[in-house]
Amino acid sequence: MNKGVVSAAAGALLWGTLGPVAALFDTGDRIAAGGIRLGIGAVVLLAVAKGRPVRKIWTRADLLPLAGGAIGIAGFQLAYFGAITSAGVAVSTAVGIGLSPVFTGLWTVVKDRRPPGTGWLIGTALALSGLTLLAFTRGGVTMSPAGLALSVLAAAMFSGQAICIQKLTERHSNATALTGIFSLGALIMSPVIAVTATPNLLAPQGIGGVLYLGVVTTGLSYWLFARGIRHIGAASAVTITLLEPAAAAVLAAAFLHEALSTGQWAGVALIGAAIPITGRSTEKAPELSSVAVGS
Repeated sequence: MNKGVVSAAAGALLWGTLGPVAALFDTGDRIAAGGIRLGIGAVVLLAVAKGRPVRKIWTRADLLPLAGGAIGIAGFQLAYFGAITSAGVAVSTAVGIGLSPVFTGLWTVVKDRRPPGTGWLIGTALALSGLTLLAFTRGGVTMSPAGLALSVLAAAMFSGQAICIQKLTERHSNATALTGIFSLGALIMSPVIAVTATPNLLAPQGIGGVLYLGVVTTGLSYWLFARGIRHIGAASAVTITLLEPAAAAVLAAAFLHEALSTGQWAGVALIGAAIPITGRSTEKAPELSSVAVGS
């Protein structure tokens, strides 16, 4: 299994802690924390890049993926954290992240003008089957129309940011590209933060939670995700991040008492089985030759 697959999977597992940690915040603080974590992530990656993003001369070709990535990541915070309120961690994560490979795959088909590889199709179909079990075999839980709409929007935003990250990392290091995207994303979120944040975020638990979200589930996890995209492409990396809903569901069961049914555990197993299939399909992907190697 190549290092791009390992990086994408590691980032996804760290993201799996995002929902359970965010669920500990009140609704308003949860959305504010989603914006603050972008700023913290930008600072972390700026340090990793030794200040290069500040000195970097961004070209006109960078403006569209920078703006698109910032809108995508800011929109994901609003949609995903809003969906958690309506549908809970396990279901909103399953739908919000689960549909993202479909959006990314469709974009790849349109851009490259060729169908995706057999391995990607099999792996994605297997993972989506697992997500269906994970999201809809939970006894006594229904998803509201608002929760469903927000989850679908989160999936589209997640897919869009991945495509923009791939575009930027063709010309810049992972840390440089992500610092630019996170900084703009935090700026977009600043009015929302000002309106929704409460003094609870200044309590020790609030500060600790926000720091964890910023350092671990933003700076570190996105750096790993971008490294995966650099080596295996956005479509395959996004499919591999379907580990996130499985991890979130297991953590929600363990720590938030969101009990999983037998069908949901079967869904977790299917997602796990899909990752090596998708990973093997990327090892000789023809489009990789056009993506610069290195971090």
